[in-house]
Parts: sequence; C-alpha cells; structure tokens
Amino acid sequence: MPLILLTGYPASGKSTRAQQLKEYFSTIIKKNVVLLCENDVVKNKQIYSDASKEKELRSTLKSEMQRLISQDDILILDGGNYIKGYRYELYCSSKSNKTTQCTLHIDTSSEQAWKQNLERDETCQYSQENFDALVMRYETPDGRNRWDAPLFTIQPEDELPFENIAAALFERKAPAPNQSTQSLPLTSTNFLYELDCVTQEIVNRVVEAQKTCVIGDEVSIPNSSEKFLLKRRYQLSELSRIRRQFISFAKTHPVDDIPRLAAMFFQYLTSHLV
Repeated sequence: MPLILLTGYPASGKSTRAQQLKEYFSTIIKKNVVLLCENDVVKNKQIYSDASKEKELRSTLKSEMQRLISQDDILILDGGNYIKGYRYELYCSSKSNKTTQCTLHIDTSSEQAWKQNLERDETCQYSQENFDALVMRYETPDGRNRWDAPLFTIQPEDELPFENIAAALFERKAPAPNQSTQSLPLTSTNFLYELDCVTQEIVNRVVEAQKTCVIGDEVSIPNSSEKFLLKRRYQLSELSRIRRQFISFAKTHPVDDIPRLAAMFFQYLTSHLV
C-alpha cells in the first residue's frame, strides 16, 4: 500500500485529516484504504510519560505498518511520528516494499493544539506535562530529507491538496530498494563480526576526532567516502546506544560489502542524532 504518514503536535487535528484522506481515496479514487491510528492503540495518554512504554508503542505501530503495507492499496498512518529517526525507519520499510509514500505535517501551533486538547473528552486528553514534553521533543519534518519527502505542510485553515497527494502516491515511481533498505539473504558467514567491527570503528573515529577537532569540522568515516559533520559534542553513550539499535536493524538487512555497511551506519547515525 502506498503510505501516507501523518505527523504533528498532540491534538493538532491529525485524525480529522486522516478521516478526510480516507474518505477521498475510498470514494473519489475508489481505492481500498486502511487507517492505522495511534489513538486506537493508546488506551491511556499517560503512556507518554513512560519512555519504555512509548518505545513499545512505536514498535507496535511499526510492526503493524510493516504487516499492512503493500504496493496496491493505501495505508494511512495517523500518529505523532515526532522522531525523525523513527520516520526514517518507516521510510526504509516502505522503500523495501517498493511502494511510494508521502508525509503530511499538520502544522497547528502548540497554543491551538492545547485548546483542541482541552475540548476533547477528559479520558482522551493529554496532561499538561505530557503535552509540553511531546511538543518539546517534536522534530519538524524537512522536505529536503528523502524520508520526509514529498512533504505537504497543512495549516489548520487549509484544504487538503488531495490531487497533489494522489499524484505523489500514484504518478511517480517508488524508490528502488537498495542495500540500506532491502532485506537480503545472509551472504557472509562473518557478517555479524564485520557489522560489529565496522560500526565500532566509526564510533571510535567520531569519539577520537572530538579530542582534536572543533565544531563544524568534518570527520572521515572509515570504509566509506562519507564525511561526518561535527555539529556538537557527542557522548560515547549516545553513539553506542544508536550503534546497538543499528545492529538490531541491520541483522534483518544484511550485506556483504563493507563500504555499503559503513554507509548504512553513517546514514542511520546521522538521522538519529538530534
């Protein structure tokens, strides 16, 4: 299913827009539409105050998205999707399934979103603390990033550009799967060893470079032509956490070409660093 990914602040009006999209594509375009809604999974908004439970929620939504996505019908993912690294993972899933996708940023101000939150049934409201935390952590999509493109930014007073969204899904080719997104058979018996070595070498290079480089310098990445831009100081614990996440991800996307493996980790690392 071509994927329509909605993102925005809590109570920004994403579900309303999702219903408008579903009605348009099912009645006008005559397509089968599946709506995967975060609110249907979340029974208690307090889940957002528990990092581990929120991570489980994202994992559940991603697994369901991977189960539903195909090349024929339309899948609408209605949720906050506020982490750019998470949006990148969803992009990889749609790309590996050889289907198109687009992103709708429901660009409601935090003030307006809070007013709309208070108009909800009390059982469906976000607490002030959770609302503020989600707004603070929100990473605005950028159409220059391939995982956010094509990007449609929707203001509260805007009509949805249905025809442009349809064109983005059905009048362009899906990006071809490549080594960073396509599941391949394990072609190297020492893949896990190479994965461990390559990723650890990159982390070590970034950590060591920070001892002599200044903010704004570029660091050469081992086994790759990529350059890592030092935008700030990065802690070893932060880099190691992302490395562990990538290793779990890469086990389902194995390659036997070390330069490609290094490029995959570089891509993953830069998309997950805030």
